[in-house]
Amino acid sequence: MFFVFVLALLAGLVNTVSAVQNEKGASALRQQLLANPEKIPLLLEKGKLTHGQIPNPHWESDACTACHKKKSGAGYRNLRHKSPDRVCNTCHESLSEHSVIHVSDIKVPKDMSERMPKSFRDSVARGGNKMTCISCHDLPIACKKNRRKEKGMNPMFFRGGPYELRTDLCYRCHDEKKYQRVNAHDQINDKGVLQKKKCLICHTTSEDLLKAKSIDEVEFNLKGNLSRLCWGCHNWSPHPGGLIAFFTGRGEESIHLVKPPESILERMLEKQKEHDIIFPLEPGTGKIFCATCHNPHERGVIKVKKAAKGADKENRLRMQDICQNCHEK
Repeated sequence: MFFVFVLALLAGLVNTVSAVQNEKGASALRQQLLANPEKIPLLLEKGKLTHGQIPNPHWESDACTACHKKKSGAGYRNLRHKSPDRVCNTCHESLSEHSVIHVSDIKVPKDMSERMPKSFRDSVARGGNKMTCISCHDLPIACKKNRRKEKGMNPMFFRGGPYELRTDLCYRCHDEKKYQRVNAHDQINDKGVLQKKKCLICHTTSEDLLKAKSIDEVEFNLKGNLSRLCWGCHNWSPHPGGLIAFFTGRGEESIHLVKPPESILERMLEKQKEHDIIFPLEPGTGKIFCATCHNPHERGVIKVKKAAKGADKENRLRMQDICQNCHEK
């Protein structure tokens, strides 16, 4: 028993020594890479370095040399490369094949430059009067000790941050009015006239909508699975059921978006007569789809009274107690 205990103790000591050695080795490698970051791409290419071993120099006190030629005087004129983008991409191009979220190395249009806050214009000037990584990322935040407390609120050191929404950063330069999402449900203008172009977001023509008496008399831009018309703007999952998600198991569709069983269909038909309402099913498939429960039209577009119910109502539901039209309480 004592012999077993000694072996276990020795094994523990070996593991501890090994862990310490590995930690020292990792620390030494980190310092070497921070001192010579230009070697990172080649070491990765030769398989002598993994992506997990690339050190993160941001929010660190001893990582100045990852971006700067020397520790002292770590201003933008002391960068390892004249181009800020080249400095960043020493690591970031190697870390992932991510799609660039914004173009860089381009001149900034005059109207955009005038819209920018001064700190953004100054950062563009430091980048050679072009858009670069530092136009949006304020690196000194992560470098200066007196600003370390900002890490929790602004981990990506966005210039002028923190921002509640990432688009709030975008609108420091871009005109927000030009990037408003089209509201497909706003179908009648202030003068009460149908905006026919809005109809074409979902339908092939607006003419048949004005005289159609049922969903089978209108044409859609999609053939089959009409719910995808809605998913282009609306995130359906988890839905319906509040926080409860109903999945098929394939991770694709809610189990509601199927052809209803005979018993459910009979109940739907009964409720349609009882409430003088229509719960449309997908043409061709007979499946339940988003518009079975929700009326996507603005009030006044659909002229058939029982098909128009729910327009502009809360959540655009055709009626508020919608579930009971298919399910027993």
